[in-house]
Order: sequence, then C-alpha cells, then structure tokens
Amino acid sequence: MIRIYLIVAAISGAAIIGGLIMFANDQRSIGGATVREQQEKANAQFRVRSAKGRVNYDLCDTAGGVFDFAKGTCQLP
Repeated sequence: MIRIYLIVAAISGAAIIGGLIMFANDQRSIGGATVREQQEKANAQFRVRSAKGRVNYDLCDTAGGVFDFAKGTCQLP
C-alpha cells in the first residue's frame, strides 16, 4: 500500500517539476521575443532617420511611423 502512494507521489512530483520547467522556458521565450521586437523597431527607426524619411511604406510601418503617400516620406512620432 505504501508503495502505491510513493509511486503516485513520484509521478505527481515529476509532473509538477516538468510543468514548472515548461512554464519557465515559455516565459523566457516570450521575453526574448519582446526584446527582439523592440530591437527590430529601433533598427527600422534608425534606417528611416538615416534615409531622411525617404523610405517605403513597409519600413515606415515597421518603425511605427506614418507614411505620407503624397511626399513619399515617413513621419516618426
């Protein structure tokens, strides 16, 4: 009888530890993605500023700016 309780406790403990490890890895992945997105936006803003605002719509959108179709320029906030 005691063996059954020990086996159940061991399996439960392993499941809890596995869940915690998966949760920690997921949180690390989310943090890395957030930092990567911030860096990509900063790089896009730098490219817009270095090109004196003359960029295409996609780069302007990535940088978080507003594209002026009449002038073909990007206005950053």
